[in-house]
Parts: sequence; structure tokens; C-alpha cells
Amino acid sequence: MRIAFFTNCYKPLVNGVVTSIISLKEAYERKGHKTYIFAPKVEDYIDQEKNVFRYRSVNLTSKAKYPIAIPLSFRAKKVITEFNPDIVHVHHPFVLSSPAIMYGKKLGIPKILTLHTQYEQYAHYAAPIPQIITQKAIKRIISNLAYKIDCITTPSILMKDLLRSCYGITKRIEVIPNAINLASFREKDDLKCFEIRKKYDLKEENKIILFVGRMAPEKSIDKIIKALAIIKRKGVTGIKLVIVGSGLSLEDLKKLAISLGVGNDVIFTGNVEYKDVKHYYKIGYTFATASTTEVNPLTIIEALASGIPVLAVRAPGAVDILTDGLDGLLVDNDTEKFADALEKIIREPELREKLSQGALKTSEKYSIDIISERMLNLYREVIEIKKSKTKEKKNFIKDILAIDYEGKIKNEK
Repeated sequence: MRIAFFTNCYKPLVNGVVTSIISLKEAYERKGHKTYIFAPKVEDYIDQEKNVFRYRSVNLTSKAKYPIAIPLSFRAKKVITEFNPDIVHVHHPFVLSSPAIMYGKKLGIPKILTLHTQYEQYAHYAAPIPQIITQKAIKRIISNLAYKIDCITTPSILMKDLLRSCYGITKRIEVIPNAINLASFREKDDLKCFEIRKKYDLKEENKIILFVGRMAPEKSIDKIIKALAIIKRKGVTGIKLVIVGSGLSLEDLKKLAISLGVGNDVIFTGNVEYKDVKHYYKIGYTFATASTTEVNPLTIIEALASGIPVLAVRAPGAVDILTDGLDGLLVDNDTEKFADALEKIIREPELREKLSQGALKTSEKYSIDIISERMLNLYREVIEIKKSKTKEKKNFIKDILAIDYEGKIKNEK
């Protein structure tokens, strides 16, 4: 099978969507399928892999390094025509969705749309446009796009419910969760873990609270830092918060940690190559996330696969993956309650061990080999449906052309 991916972000950008696309692409190729990536050009980055087409791009905001594609290219038409895909898979509802839909229609092939994100939660990045206007525009764009595609997928049940209730989308929606290569996160490299601890002066007895992800307001990392300060005041010692990643909120978070008296207990690693992130999970005692804007966060799945219990706010994304008391702890969106749960998991090693075993078991559902086959089966189904409808349409036209102006079948004896 030949699959065309259209995405508004790809390497070298690091985020959950990029990771998900890479995982699917690699899984498809292991199974003998071919995938072509259509994405924006990233300044000073040269692709080392085949089958990647880059649209020219611009940066519209200084808030984030996120190139926006210019969706006009004569060469793209030549590339996709020669690749001759069986299906188009669109990974964002904006910008490159337009050429994706156009090529899908011209080639007469089905179009799949995956909604990875609660996009309206990111409306503040469109400043100075008022958020309420941006949010309404986002909903309108997604609703209109839904009519042009054959099937929508989303990683979360709650996101599916949201698309039905708030967006009014009636198109077929399939819930297919994100997935990872489980083996990669289950293997432990003692030397790499030792090097990380040495680099940041982390002792073996330190219990590491870990966060992995982009530093942005919607990630609510400040709540984790505040929770750390609360339990430190309660006398909990020997703990460190390691924040892996970078982003707009970095300097504000550093200032917050210092102001709360935990500046020496919070370690900011900056960007870490994705292939090395798995080693950071292996030094973690618990993974913490307070975000309420996620859909199906890969970082939670990665933590579970690494055998790390997860402490999360009871919100979309987390509640679809975690079972409170089985593989992690879920709490209300309240900093004091978050701190209480954090203290509990640190003070009770038996609980942590129980949750760790549950984490490994839960992660088995998110194997990329299993999930990629589910997606491929969906492709096969919509392709057959498309062929069947096309055949019916051709037969209908043929029958119409066989009738003369008097309503009689031509050549009728």
C-alpha cells in the first residue's frame, strides 16, 4: 500500500504529533508499505530520509519555532502523481489539508483525517486576534473539512465525544490511540542512566519526579513546581524534579522555582534528542503531568512502558489511558491535591511498586505494531468503500446514458 501523509510539522520539530507520525511511518515500512511525507520546510534542516517533500514555509510568530507551509507547489503535484498513493492521510485540519484534499479528489482516492489535538485550546498563539474569535474559526474550519474527507480518526474517546457534541460532526469517527515501540522503552541502559545522573548531579537515592514535553502555558508545568515546593515544606527530602524539553515558558518556570525556594531541586535539561529520551524515563520515580489540554499524550504512554507510575490531573487524555490506583494516580485540577498525591506516591514505596507493575501492563495496549495494523485495516476498508461507490456511480451514469430522450433503452429490440 502507498500512503501519503500531509502534516504541518515534522522533523526536526519534537512533539507528540511528529513522534506519532514517525512511529506510524516506520511501522508501515516494516510491514512492506510505502509512505511519502508532505510537510513544511524547516530552516537549515536537510532530510536524511527518502520520500519527504517540503513545501516552502514562513514563521508567522516569534512565540514558537513552528514554520507554516505555503501550500502552493507545482512540484508537489508531480511528486504525488508519480508516487500514486492509495490513500491520503491528513494529520492537521489547517494549511496543508487543502492540497491534501485537492490531490485526494483528483486521484480519486479516500482521505483520512486524524485530529491529534484540542486545537481551540491553543487559540492564544494567534494573538492579537481575540481567543473567542480564533476558537470559533477553528471549529468552523474543522466542521467544514469533515464533509470533505472519508473518515476521521482521533486518539481519544473524549475527543470523539467532543467532535460530536461541540463541533456537530456526523462523519464516521474511529478512535485509534497513539502508540510507541514498547521494547525501546522497556530496555534499560545502565551506562546512559549513570551518565545522566552524573551530568545533573543526581544521587542514586534521589527520587526523580519527571516531566517530558514542551514548556508552554497550556502544559501547566507551574503546578508541578508548586506541588514540589509544598511537599518540600512538609519535610519530604531527597526529591528532584527533572523537566525534559524547552519552550516559551522556560525562563518563567526557572524564576518560579527560585521564588518558591526550590531552584536547586528543579533541573531543566533543555531539548533532548528523541532517541535519548527513553533513558530519562529510566531514572524516573514517577512521571507528573498537570495539563488539561492533551488528547492522548505519548509521554504518558512512554512513561507507562518504562514502568513509571503517572500522576496526572483528571482531564481528557489522561483519563482515557490511566486507571486511578492501577497504573497511576488521577487527581482533580487543584495544586494542593496534586501535591498530596505526589507526597503519597513518594512516601509509599509499596504503592509505587504496585503502580509500576500496573503501568507495564497498561502499556501493552499501545504497541505500535498492533495500532499500526488497526490503522492499515481502516485504510483497506475505506479504500474498498471508495471503490464500491465509484463503481456504483459509473454504473449509474452508464445506465443514464443508455436511455434515450423518450425514456426508452437505446438499441432496444
